[in-house]
Amino acid sequence: MKKEKLLRQYAKGQRDFKLANLPQIELQTVNLSEVDFSQANLTEVNFTGANLTKAVFYRAAIELGNFSEADLRETNFREANLSQSLFYKASLFKSQLQKANLTQAIVTRAFLQDAKLNQAVLRAANLQQANLTNADLRGADLRDANLEAAFLVGANLFEAALEGANLDKAILTSAIMPDGTIFQPE
Repeated sequence: MKKEKLLRQYAKGQRDFKLANLPQIELQTVNLSEVDFSQANLTEVNFTGANLTKAVFYRAAIELGNFSEADLRETNFREANLSQSLFYKASLFKSQLQKANLTQAIVTRAFLQDAKLNQAVLRAANLQQANLTNADLRGADLRDANLEAAFLVGANLFEAALEGANLDKAILTSAIMPDGTIFQPE
C-alpha cells in the first residue's frame, strides 16, 4: 500500500489497517489518530510530528521507526517491536507499552507520564531527560539504559532490572525501587 492510498482511505473513515505492509513509508506530520496498525510491518517508517493519539500498534514491527515530536498520547504499543526507534520529544502520555521491545531506542526528552511500560525491554535505550512521572516500569528490563537526568517521580520500578543503568542526576522522589522500597531523597 502506498502513502496516498492509506491517507485516502483514512480520510474516508477507515481506521483498520491491521497486518498492513508499509515499510519505509514517509508519514511526517499526518493526522492518523485512532488508526489501528496491529501486527503491521512498519519498519523504518517516518512518523515525525504525526498525530497518532489513541492509535493501536499492537504487536507491530516498527524497528528503526521515527516518532520524533509525534503526538502518541494514549497510544497502544503493547508487544510491539520498536527496537532502535527514535522517540525524541515524543508525547507518550498514558501510552501502553507493556512487553514492548525498545532495545536501543532513543527516547530522549520524551514525555511518558503515566505510561505503562511494565515488562517492556528497554535494554541499552537512551531515556536521557525523559519524563517518566508515575510511569509503570514493573519488571522492565532497563539494563545498560541511559536514564541520566530522567524524571522518575512516583515511577514504579518494582522488580525492574537496572544493572548497568546510568541514573546520574535522575530524580527518583517517591519512586518504588526494584526491591519495593520507596525512594526518598536525603
